[in-house]
Amino acid sequence: MPSSEWELFRGTEAKKSIRISGVPDGTRIIVVSDAQVPLEDTALLRTIFRRFAPDYRPKHGGEYHLFLNGDILDAFSLSRFVARVQPRFDVGDEIDLTKAYLKEWGKLFTHKHFVFGNHEARWDKWLWEQAPQIARLVPPLAEMLELDKLGYDYVPYLKHFNFQGFIITHGDRTSVNVAKDMLMTYHTSGTSGHVNRPQSFSYANAAGADAITWYCTGHTCRPDIGDVIKDWARVQAWQQGFLIGEVRDGVLYPELVRVHHGRFTAGGKIYAVEQ
Repeated sequence: MPSSEWELFRGTEAKKSIRISGVPDGTRIIVVSDAQVPLEDTALLRTIFRRFAPDYRPKHGGEYHLFLNGDILDAFSLSRFVARVQPRFDVGDEIDLTKAYLKEWGKLFTHKHFVFGNHEARWDKWLWEQAPQIARLVPPLAEMLELDKLGYDYVPYLKHFNFQGFIITHGDRTSVNVAKDMLMTYHTSGTSGHVNRPQSFSYANAAGADAITWYCTGHTCRPDIGDVIKDWARVQAWQQGFLIGEVRDGVLYPELVRVHHGRFTAGGKIYAVEQ
């Protein structure tokens, strides 16, 4: 007989959340989420990774961290939502394209991290619902994406990275004020994606303690998805954005970057998203 209830089932072993601490001052991060490859905004991502990221690189060879905060690939054909369109791509195409992006995006960074979102979770969910008999024989998505080979560590959906006390997780809330909901859940500063619109919420107690703030980053997928997939048009109150930050005196100072009229301001410079 199993010695504990955890030995009754296979597949209960799960990757845990990861803590990153003790990083040196001057360390910088970029957090990007919700690209939904192959529905990504190629012009925006090209601007972020080919123009902004090199400019924002830490001076004197400091640590540079990239966090891909979930829904980087779409897993379109594995979705339970009916789109009423016929894709000209399959999951294999999505994985191949995402791997190419991971290789390109990671070139500048000394550390690379991947937080799985609900779209990445569609892989295991579909397998265990549709083909449980062979689910354990199919490679996990992290292996299919070759994350180890490409130098990315990762955490599964609903787990997080704790970077100097700042939580980075994909999130699962869709309320009007998601930033407030996430802050009340984690009770510390952090960032999430998922809701596809940038926002923030801060809280400080009456004793005058330092404010804690939660940031929702917005998305980096195509802004015209509602025009292409008509059934999604009713939920397209989306806005593009991402997050950056720098460590000083052991504290991460984050900055929410909003894309507005095809431009964004970050690191003291205005960048035009060139098509």
